[in-house]
Amino acid sequence: MLPELVTAAASLASVAPYGADGLDYYAGMGQENVDDDRLFFTDEAAARAKTDRDREEILATPPEDAAKAFESLLTPTDAAALRGDLAAYLISSEREALAPGSQGWWDDTCLLKPWGFDLADITVPVLLLHGRQDMFVPFGHGKWLAAHIPGVEARLLDDDGHLTLLQNRIPEVHAWLSEHP
Repeated sequence: MLPELVTAAASLASVAPYGADGLDYYAGMGQENVDDDRLFFTDEAAARAKTDRDREEILATPPEDAAKAFESLLTPTDAAALRGDLAAYLISSEREALAPGSQGWWDDTCLLKPWGFDLADITVPVLLLHGRQDMFVPFGHGKWLAAHIPGVEARLLDDDGHLTLLQNRIPEVHAWLSEHP
């Protein structure tokens, strides 16, 4: 929306627009995310209250048990990645982000609403990475975005999931972005 301020963009495991033509939005998505989205559409107040309850539960869970909250979203690929330094980083980041409240997490529901722009209007170079082993945001979303973003450089990765993009691909993304100043 501000091409004069953005020279390039990278998209890692992004959702496609909700209701996009030709996309089964929930195909391959972990049940927890499906349930949360559907609650948002049927009872927004209940969804907001659940976000607050989930935040309290996450903050009350000992760090060594925090990964269990993701179990319904983990493919074997992502489960293997959710160990060691990556697990510690994700748990620490989540706790720090949620400490002041749940508003930022709630604001993520904006992705379920109309985005306010047409993907066909994107004029900056875009790198898109999406793993086939992703149940947080199914692979179909990456394929759909790759087909609808003009000039996108799509890397649709058979052996990656959602978390392995963080674990393995960030240097690749940084290198690509630095080539597009």
